[in-house]
Amino acid sequence: MRWIIDRPKLTVLFFTMLTIVGAISFTQLSQREIPEFEPPIGQIITAYPGASSEEVERQITSQIEGILSEYEEITSYESVSAPSLSLITVELDESVGKESTIWNDVSQKVNGLSSTLPDDALNPEVETDLGDQGLATYQITYNDDVDMDELLQLIDLYEEKLSSLVDITGVDVQGVVEKEIAVRLDAEAMEENNLSYAQVLGVLQGEETTSPIGEWETEGAIVPVNMETYQDVSSFNNLPVGVDEEGNIVRLQDVGVMEKSYKAREEAVQFNGERALSLTFTLQSGSSVPAAQNELDGYVDELESELPAGAKMELLYSQSDLVSELFVDLAWSFGFAFLAVLIVCSLGLRIGSAISVAIAVPVSLSIGSLALPFANVDLNQISLIAYILVLAILVDDAIVVNDNIERQLRLGKPAKEAARKGTTEVLGSVITSTIIVVFTFFPILFLPSGAGEFIRPLPVVVISAIVASTAVGLIGVPVYRVWRERRKPTKQDGRSAGLAGPLLEKGGNWYGRKLMKGVVNHPFIVAFTGLIVGTAAYALIPWIPIEFFPDSDREEVFVETTLADGTPLAQTEEEAEAIASWLGQHDFVRSVSTYSGTSIPRLFNANGGSEESQNLANFLVFIDKEEIEARTAMDLWSETLPEAFSVIETYEVSIIESGPPVGAPIAIDISGPSIDVLMMKSAEAKELLLNVDGVLNVDDTIGNPVQSYVVELNREAMEENGLTSDELSQSLAVLGEGIPLGTFDEDGDLLDWRLVIEGDERELLGTVTIAGETGNRVPLADVVSLSEEEIQPRIPRQQGERTVTVRAFPAENQSADDIIAEVEDELLALEESDYSVQIGGETSERTEVFVQIGQIFLIVVFLILIAMVIQFYSLTIPFIVLSAVYLAFSGAMIGLFLTQTGLGFMSLMGGVSLAGIVVRNGIVLIEFIEQRRKEGLLPKEAVMLAAEQRFRPIVLTSLVTIAGLIPIAFGNSTLFQPLGITIVSGALFSAILTLFVVPALYLVRVRWKEGKLE
Repeated sequence: MRWIIDRPKLTVLFFTMLTIVGAISFTQLSQREIPEFEPPIGQIITAYPGASSEEVERQITSQIEGILSEYEEITSYESVSAPSLSLITVELDESVGKESTIWNDVSQKVNGLSSTLPDDALNPEVETDLGDQGLATYQITYNDDVDMDELLQLIDLYEEKLSSLVDITGVDVQGVVEKEIAVRLDAEAMEENNLSYAQVLGVLQGEETTSPIGEWETEGAIVPVNMETYQDVSSFNNLPVGVDEEGNIVRLQDVGVMEKSYKAREEAVQFNGERALSLTFTLQSGSSVPAAQNELDGYVDELESELPAGAKMELLYSQSDLVSELFVDLAWSFGFAFLAVLIVCSLGLRIGSAISVAIAVPVSLSIGSLALPFANVDLNQISLIAYILVLAILVDDAIVVNDNIERQLRLGKPAKEAARKGTTEVLGSVITSTIIVVFTFFPILFLPSGAGEFIRPLPVVVISAIVASTAVGLIGVPVYRVWRERRKPTKQDGRSAGLAGPLLEKGGNWYGRKLMKGVVNHPFIVAFTGLIVGTAAYALIPWIPIEFFPDSDREEVFVETTLADGTPLAQTEEEAEAIASWLGQHDFVRSVSTYSGTSIPRLFNANGGSEESQNLANFLVFIDKEEIEARTAMDLWSETLPEAFSVIETYEVSIIESGPPVGAPIAIDISGPSIDVLMMKSAEAKELLLNVDGVLNVDDTIGNPVQSYVVELNREAMEENGLTSDELSQSLAVLGEGIPLGTFDEDGDLLDWRLVIEGDERELLGTVTIAGETGNRVPLADVVSLSEEEIQPRIPRQQGERTVTVRAFPAENQSADDIIAEVEDELLALEESDYSVQIGGETSERTEVFVQIGQIFLIVVFLILIAMVIQFYSLTIPFIVLSAVYLAFSGAMIGLFLTQTGLGFMSLMGGVSLAGIVVRNGIVLIEFIEQRRKEGLLPKEAVMLAAEQRFRPIVLTSLVTIAGLIPIAFGNSTLFQPLGITIVSGALFSAILTLFVVPALYLVRVRWKEGKLE
């Protein structure tokens, strides 16, 4: 310490360098609303056109799941087998690491299955970029006057231009109608000309897929040879496809037409009742939102200027607006907290000391910011709140060191000696308290799941800033005080330092000389009373609301509905328009975006995509926050929507959660082999839940049965005509969706190409003929017949086992725990041989996270004990100091109860933070008592003197913590209010009781040891 104090210039240069580099590092951090993290989740999507759910499950899903079951790194996989589609969601073990290597291996093995999958199945697609954050969504509305070809060509052109934007990774366009090349055959014309679809198919494929001729050698030269074939759509209509009975050539245009047209719509988007295209831009990993939005603005302006007449572009959502609003709010909160800290410091410190504390704040934060880029932490609401939180505790070291140097100066020591001795006396306690804070927050880095990734910036910022503040407090503050004393020596006029110095001095004297007399004379009574009062506060827990993450103060409400399975898109659009109109009639609604047949853009969390179907009607509603809260709107529509629209089969009204999504409040998993039995048990579970008061909505993952046709084959007729099942299935496919012919190159655009016979499919069975090996042409109706049956629209599975999940959504102020408790026995009674029932949902996930936090807290307590045992070499003293943590938690319970703030993830994080904050005062107090005893004072005298000397820093550090966190506790951030209230109330309660309970417990320990010695 002497060496450092004697070389102030070197110290100043060193800290100046670190401060400047840290400040530059801080300004270069990317800005986002929430922390960027890649969830270990991927999806495997495989299309199998025309296949039923059972066929998809048997031939696609089961094979892929067989590969997934071989990986120990995969913790879970869930699948949905729906008509024509297999969707499998895979989650990796977060502790494995090298996730990209595992995903690559999975992709290779899954793609290797392609040769064993059905010929009509498309190659599986493995998507792992589900953590990408949405940047902005724009709606392009258009009327009937808009040339769709021109609009879609413009969109395609600008999709290609997107690669020039370095901060944008892609764009998802919804509502687009894709083009195709369709060969539409007329069944009657085919019969009149004695043609089958197979003949036409063979001619078309023969014209398109000619073999290359190669090169010829002519007159000593090698010349390439190319065959002239039809290249454009109109030419194909002149293609000869057969000969009629009179020997005349029959051309394609005689029995049908080949044309470029739009595909049947599979999705539709509307914005406030107008048809629209929805463009959602995705943020590049590591990019800053404001910079990305600035880059996107120029791109959008250029696109908007080229839109055809009748089309206009409107911004629906931008993360940049939220980030700007968030940063402004938090900047004001930080400024208020900084000002509050300085005011509190000025109450008990001289101007010079207060200035040193003021300097220590930006220097510590700047130096602490050096670690953030290496820890992959950017600027987001978590890291910014962490800066405010750490602001309230990083000045503690500077205050403690300053106060002790000030005490040495009052004793008449020279500046250098006062700085050296004042710092050395508190060196052990400052370092120990810093280690304890680091130990407190360090285990949070290992909190698993999405909640752990979400909160990770908090411990990184706190640890880096606290370590920096310790260096500043132990090195920078003494050097500064020596420099200031040389230029402007402190006048030892007997007056107490600070604006409230006399008051603090009187308070310290009164506390140390009068109140402590009662403590030292009756330590057991004081300690017992304090602990009883603290323990009594825990009795308030049943009256504190349980809330895993609070509602966010946002303006988005999501209304997701499904109509009956099999509902065509046209009917879905009609019903969706009615629902959107009903939603828009509410005065507090600003806009309604309708997504029919598709999902709402993935903008607001890291959830993966969802199954898309023509019976989906989803709505993104923006409300006026000044008129209604999102939670109120959600509850209103949850109650009234099903009454207003009976066509809705399932629905969910939701809002954005403050933290990572945790799923449905109540989820019942029913597993077993038979899908029919699972449906029956699912229906019973839904009925049980619906009969409970307070349950608004219940649905499941299997849906209701739908009508389907079963094709029955006339085997005798097939044998007589030499027909196979494959030939019949292809013929029937031509009547429905058509047969894919591959792709067609139309002016450089590769368009899907298909062959279809148009008309009513059932009537065509009697018209369309098929020829087998005998050459006889027979109507399809002679060899096939149709019957109706009910089938399952989808088959859900978990870990390869058929599993139906029943989800329930309680009304406002209804506890999911109470609902489960009421029907738990009846639900578990659904179990039987081969069928299991598991009750979960948000409650289960919350309990799991709470257990994880409990484990972390246990580690924190032991780390704190180890640090204090090293300092004091005692097992009892650390437990005395930890009594402050126990009392702080009781104070936190009082604060949560009085404000009716939810006990959840953030309040528990506040509790963990409290453990590191409040032990500092206890350590400093105990260390001073031990020092005075080493100087020869008796225990009672040492306690009274230490109490008097440490009253000022204990009060100041406690007030600084409370003042610094007031903006969090009573600010606008619903996410961080529980954390702020927990720390403020806990620190206040602990500071008051610590001043009495810790000294009392110390004396109880002394008496116990003395009694034991006797």
